[in-house]
Formats: sequence, C-alpha cells, structure tokens
Amino acid sequence: MAPDRIDQQILHALQLSPRAPFARIASVIGVSEQTVARRYQRLRTTGVVRVLARANPTRLPGKSYWTLRIGCRPGTAATLADALARRDDTSWVSIGAGGAEITCQALVDDQQAGLLHHLPRASNVLTFTAHQLLHRFVGRGESDWIAPGHELDDAQRAALLEGVATVTHDRSVQVEEADAPLLDALARDGRASWAALAAATGWTQRQVALRVATLTTAGAVYFDLDVASSAVGIHTVANLWFTVAPADLAAVGAQLADHTELAYAAAVTGRTNLMASAMCRDAAALYHYLTTKVAAIPGVQAVETVPLLTRVKQAHFLIQNGRVHEPRRPAP
Repeated sequence: MAPDRIDQQILHALQLSPRAPFARIASVIGVSEQTVARRYQRLRTTGVVRVLARANPTRLPGKSYWTLRIGCRPGTAATLADALARRDDTSWVSIGAGGAEITCQALVDDQQAGLLHHLPRASNVLTFTAHQLLHRFVGRGESDWIAPGHELDDAQRAALLEGVATVTHDRSVQVEEADAPLLDALARDGRASWAALAAATGWTQRQVALRVATLTTAGAVYFDLDVASSAVGIHTVANLWFTVAPADLAAVGAQLADHTELAYAAAVTGRTNLMASAMCRDAAALYHYLTTKVAAIPGVQAVETVPLLTRVKQAHFLIQNGRVHEPRRPAP
C-alpha cells in the first residue's frame, strides 16, 4: 500500500526531527500517538523508511570522504555495485549513465588508500575518478526530502522543532573511537531507546543521552532517513556536477542547500567542484528544476546531469525491489 497523506506527513516530521517523540508528531499533524506509532512501524517493517545516525565525515580523525565515479565494462556494473554495497565503508551506491557508470561514496582511512588504490586496478573498471568532500552545505535541515505535496506548514514545523537544540558546528567535538558501538547501534536504528543504546554500549542511559546530545549539537553526528523513494512518488534521481567559479562556490552551495529538490550538496575536488543529488517526481520535474531554480543562480557556469537508473545502497541500508533492507555482509 502506497503511503498516504498522513504517512508522508510523518515522514516529513521525521526528516525535520528524526528522534521526535511520537506524541509530539501526533500533536503536530492532528492524529493520535497510537496512530503515529502504528504507521511508523508499518513504514519501517515494509521497507519504506529507516531512521539512522551518521558521523559527519569531516569529524573523523584520520578519515576522508570521497565520491567515486566508476566507468565499467558492459554488463559488469551490477556485480561491482553489489560488491561495493556490501562494504562497511561505502554508501549511496548507484548505477547510472545508461548502466555504464557506478557512483558511490567511500570513507577512506588516510593511512590506507583502500578503494582509491584497488578500484582503478580492477579488470572491469574502464575509467575512475575520485572527488574528495571538502564541505557539505546544510540548508533548512530538510535534506533528502522525498514527499512533495504533503509538507508540514510553517506553524507545524515550528511546533515540531520547539525546544530542539540548534546545531553549533563546534569543530572541537570529534567522533572518538569509543563512540563506535554507539554509532553502530544508531546506524541500525536511529530511534533506538536510551535503554537499547545503553545495552549496546555498556554505558548508562544518562551517559548515552549526554553523548548523543553532545555529538549532534556540535554537528559531529547527524540523523538521517533512508527512504524507498519510488514508494513515495519519486521516480527521477540524478547526480548533478556543477562547475562554479571559486569566488562563488560558498554562495552557490548555500543556495543549492535550500532547494527541497536536492538531497545533498557538497564542495568537492576535481574538474567539477560542486556535486548534488536531485530527487524529483519525474523527468519533467527535474527539467523544470534545472531551468528555473538552477538557472537562476548566477554563479553556475555549467552542470552535468547524470540520471541514476538503479539505487543499490543508500546511507546505510540496501535497496531491493524498491524497498529498504538490512545490509548484507561479505562472506568471511
């Protein structure tokens, strides 16, 4: 059953405040707490949505975050994409460009080049470019918004976010090695209870709550949603590669980050110095977006649009038959 208006408003509420109590979401959208809890569990168990937490890759000492573009020999992209999706150090694995190119994000240990070293040597790889993440642009806090037409209005947003701490982007706070069990548990379930997180870490519930608050308020960790986009009416997804003059890069990135059509926007290294991920209802909506909002930004010199045919993995979870599933691990 496709998500209806109430389901999509629940999704929007979770996008804005992923750990918001069901009672608050219920009050905002005008239904009972039991209705929100029941519908969320159905959306989760049927593979429409998973809430998760991710470490800000720029706050991981000794790590760097890269976007990889991999041109493959004909007929080999699906096998390679599946292998990449099984890895713990990859996310957002997709097949695009007519089935000939894989795009993925990779977390790289600066002391061990990993995929940056091994992938160009693979026999089925024809071309390979790697673009390091320099800066992720954060807009209105609605990245990955995927249900246009049923957004919460301004009053509902204000009620939902009342009392929520503002992110300070305090760069003195870093993700530490001791945080690994906490982040592993939150990657599997970003709405896990304090009791469940305490059991996973061996800490007290108070310690867990304080550490999560510290990391998220400082912007070292953020909560996100993995959503089966086709299930909520998004059928056209594309990577956009922008060429922007260095003097305009910050301003252009900030404007793009406020576009609800974009799930992600970041400054990267390479010939094209800004990349974004667009999520639209259909090709006509993508065209409209490119010729209106993007065209209105004076600093954009050029944009390459690469449609994604198949999403294999999102931030943490796999996409199978259009639904979100637990990751499969490589055989030992």
